Amino acid sequence: MRIFGAAHAALWVPMLALEWRMNRAGGVGIVPFELAGTPERSRRMMERWGEDGRKAARLSLLLDYPFLVSYTGLQVGACAAAAEVLPGGRVVVPAQVAAGAFDAAENTSLLGVLSGRDGGRLPRLARAFALAKFALLGVGWAYSAAALAVRLLRR
Repeated sequence: MRIFGAAHAALWVPMLALEWRMNRAGGVGIVPFELAGTPERSRRMMERWGEDGRKAARLSLLLDYPFLVSYTGLQVGACAAAAEVLPGGRVVVPAQVAAGAFDAAENTSLLGVLSGRDGGRLPRLARAFALAKFALLGVGWAYSAAALAVRLLRR
């Protein structure tokens, strides 16, 4: 978990820099783009970003592949530790791997949108993948937090 944690912390710095660059260019970051859901909303965001914002978004999506590996490793480790205290680990731990896979599929869809190959379906797919990712990560966070609470109460 230390290696995943160090990688995650190190990747936050350039990820935040790219987020700020997108915000400066057009007022929206990557998460609203992930959740745009329609070609029209995606196009409006990309137009607001301009060339610099689109470049930042593309770099952010590419950097998100190693980032998702780092947070998936952290989530798996935290949920596996939580499974020592709470039942359900056999479901929650693999769900964190699935969240990472949904994030990778989301990134790939959004890179297609940025490249102009949306065809109308990619923003909708990216949104569905993003919602699934956030839901599964939320389950993992809640599970880990509940296990931490149980451990603290048992002291």
